[in-house]
Amino acid sequence: MLGVIGTGNIGQLVVQRAKSFGMKVVAYDPFLSPEAAAKLGVELVDLAEVFRRADAITLHVPLTEQTRNMVNASTLLQMKPGALLVNCARGGLVDERALADALRSKHLGGAALDVFDLEPPPADHPLFTCENFIATPHLGGSTEDAQQNVAVIVCEAMVEYLATGTIRNAVNVPSVSVRAAGRVRGGAGGDRDRLLG
Repeated sequence: MLGVIGTGNIGQLVVQRAKSFGMKVVAYDPFLSPEAAAKLGVELVDLAEVFRRADAITLHVPLTEQTRNMVNASTLLQMKPGALLVNCARGGLVDERALADALRSKHLGGAALDVFDLEPPPADHPLFTCENFIATPHLGGSTEDAQQNVAVIVCEAMVEYLATGTIRNAVNVPSVSVRAAGRVRGGAGGDRDRLLG
């Protein structure tokens, strides 16, 4: 049984893939309604139950004060002997020293992380001495596919700006059309010079 903690976009994709292999999925997400869970095809449970029931747990939550060290010595002890843990979400969700202890004692069967509390992790990190641990570089945005997708998005944004004057996803320019920006500023329709000036 797979335990998914966090069912946002990536968590939902993980659920879909797990279910395509016939896996049963229990999920925890305080923002997921029972109706949405049923539609997704997961059993919605509380966090402690995910730790108790899952054979493998994967994390898909942001790092907040509430989620920092959500996987710690106490929650690791609740996990089934031999269970697996995967964190490709955010560093800081897992108490890494407690995880190393759980791996060395063989309470957990294995763990895989591509994010760490401190990045890059130091060469003497305690997890690197665990034979049942896999670390991969946190390079999701640096893959060939990701770089191609970014290039396409930038090109589409430029075409949209040149064709309609609309600017999206800029940090220093409003994400509204030229006409709407002109109305917001009190103009009759606006133009590129007024938007950018």
